[in-house]
Amino acid sequence: MKYLNKIKSLALVGVAALAFTGCRDFLYIEPKTFVSEDNFWNEKTDVDQMVAGVYVKMQADAFLERCIMWGETRSDNVTEGRNATTRLDLYRCLKEDLKSTNAYTDWTAFYAVIGQCNIISKRCEQVAEKDPTYTQSDVMATKAEMAAIRDLCYFYLVRAFKDVPYYTFAIQSDADIQPMPAVDGDQIVKSLIEDLDTMVVHALTAFPKDNSSEYNSSRNRFTRAGIYALLADLCLWDGQYQKCVDYCQKVIDYKRKEYNEDYAMLSGSRSGYLALFHNEKDEWNGVEGFPLYQCYEDKYFGNTHNNMFSSDGNGFESIFELCFTPDGSDKYAESNPLGSLYGSLKPNNKGGNDGRGFLAVNDKVLTDVYNSNFKVFDHKLDVRYFENIRPDDDTYTAGYVSKFLYGTTDIEPITANPFYAASYSYRSDLHEHNWIFYRLTDVMLMQAEALIQLGQVTETTNENGNTVTELDDNLKRAFYLIWTVNRRSIMTTSTNTTHAQELKIEKYQTKSALLDLCLQERQRELMFEGKRWFDLLRQCHREGNTNYVKANVSAKIASGATNSLFVNYESLYWPYNKTELRNNPDLKQKAYYGASDDDDKFQQNK
Repeated sequence: MKYLNKIKSLALVGVAALAFTGCRDFLYIEPKTFVSEDNFWNEKTDVDQMVAGVYVKMQADAFLERCIMWGETRSDNVTEGRNATTRLDLYRCLKEDLKSTNAYTDWTAFYAVIGQCNIISKRCEQVAEKDPTYTQSDVMATKAEMAAIRDLCYFYLVRAFKDVPYYTFAIQSDADIQPMPAVDGDQIVKSLIEDLDTMVVHALTAFPKDNSSEYNSSRNRFTRAGIYALLADLCLWDGQYQKCVDYCQKVIDYKRKEYNEDYAMLSGSRSGYLALFHNEKDEWNGVEGFPLYQCYEDKYFGNTHNNMFSSDGNGFESIFELCFTPDGSDKYAESNPLGSLYGSLKPNNKGGNDGRGFLAVNDKVLTDVYNSNFKVFDHKLDVRYFENIRPDDDTYTAGYVSKFLYGTTDIEPITANPFYAASYSYRSDLHEHNWIFYRLTDVMLMQAEALIQLGQVTETTNENGNTVTELDDNLKRAFYLIWTVNRRSIMTTSTNTTHAQELKIEKYQTKSALLDLCLQERQRELMFEGKRWFDLLRQCHREGNTNYVKANVSAKIASGATNSLFVNYESLYWPYNKTELRNNPDLKQKAYYGASDDDDKFQQNK
């Protein structure tokens, strides 16, 4: 039986648990639920059911939709799609007209998960006293898993709102509820790092294998590698760069070990066409290289997409992804936001507007390769341009997100045309898309970004009087990580031979040039995966101003309106929801939004 099938029993015992509603305080709970009843917490299976319920809460439309909206909508990746004006709150986000009444300022879904994680962490210790099969190591593994999910939720909240209410204790009755002020987001991140740094050693390195091809506990639940990935992300945000490098390396080492144990002896389709990518000329190639999917399979390109985002999901490169899978004919979870926001209807032969979601591809991204602009992608051989995007027609006048939509993506060259053509097949159910929180190339690029921050460039004068620039080992290693991610995406049938389109280190001889390259590579690699706005925001957080957002998003906002919108650092974050302000008197609205709360005056500037 799949782990998440236990939601059926959860429904029977009534552990809808924390009944948060939009008209009540975010800490409100129903006081008499089975979650807080002593007669429920008696044995290990009770804990297992509650843990399953946490992942179910993460499958809620409101949760996943905010992962996308908070991480992508304000970025330079997307613009308004089909019928976007009918979703007024979404449309306002795209136009940077954020108000406290906007539905996407509602953080209820995230605090619901946080609250249940806190309860499980408290109650699991009591279960161990009653059930001898639930050992102390089991208790600590549960607490580590719950800490990871809770802290992931807080990290989303901090990046969306900056300062938020923060609590780690269990709320089980009305007596536990009290107003809470917002805690400084930077302090919350430091607390999350301390918390997970203590708990990670108790997490399981892998869960027992499941018989289902669609569900993989070691990908679909937080393992030790997943917590290390989250820790790396937190440390990168907090400026703890050496710790970020170290945590990333633990994940990379884990993946290399997994490859050597389970994949190295396989070939062809049995391995999913994994390969060890390395540069024979580079001193950082090591012995093993990096195990990644090749973009080429048989006579088509697109293999990376097909293994990561189609079929049953849970590809080798995945570290932690939220699983949406059918249970026989009864589908108990669907990733509806991916369908509504990015597209869920089968398009016509040319693509067609009927296949687009409420979000479409920003023009800068859509026409980048077609018009040979190369501001986002470096050249016409980057497979990700075709994996991520599908145009409405042959002229690339409009387009929509294809990354999550298709069952397979096959790309082949057109001999009579220097461009490429992609053919797509469709999933039997367009809602069954897993959502990836962390995967290997994400971690590699986080490590590269941290190494760039640690690196140094020295300049010396040679015997001929010429200035010689030398990158230190940190910067060379960072470049090699970026090179590897980029190299595997070049459309070529040969994995490790030299290719004309490879990145050349000679072009990136300053820290700023390497950092721009790293963030550009993250945009290409992780496009539409809820990362881009947070990447832009992280650089602003590092610099303490809004310049990086302005430089990248200004073209998306008409008439240079970013000059009046991103006026200070506070403007990069979302306002607090009006209902939360009403019900939590200790929560105070950000000054930037305090005087701009009249929704009636909003005009759609189409």
